Amino acid sequence: MVFAIIKRHPEAGYNLLKNSKRELFKTAAIIAYEHHEKYNGKGYPRGLKGEDIHIYGRITAISDVFDALSTARVYKEAWDDEKVKAILKAGSGEEFDPVLVELFLKHYDKFVAIKNSFI
Repeated sequence: MVFAIIKRHPEAGYNLLKNSKRELFKTAAIIAYEHHEKYNGKGYPRGLKGEDIHIYGRITAISDVFDALSTARVYKEAWDDEKVKAILKAGSGEEFDPVLVELFLKHYDKFVAIKNSFI
């Protein structure tokens, strides 16, 4: 029941942003709507698959997991880099676009440096 409610947030975010005339908010609408879609089609809210998921959503899906795992939260410690990389590799072609995972991992240290510059 609670997860069904949580699963509505992509559509809610999309509906808040989709009618904006500003390109930034139009982009944000796409990201909000598609960031939980999975490359294999088993995501939500629409079950999009592969390149039917906008590039913004495919990029954000990887970024979202990277941030969630590699950053300490009040309820968990940050995971070490090798464990984060292993999760991303395991999700390549299933949860995530394999080409984007390869690019992300190739430049992983740069993404960590960017993240750390904000913490």
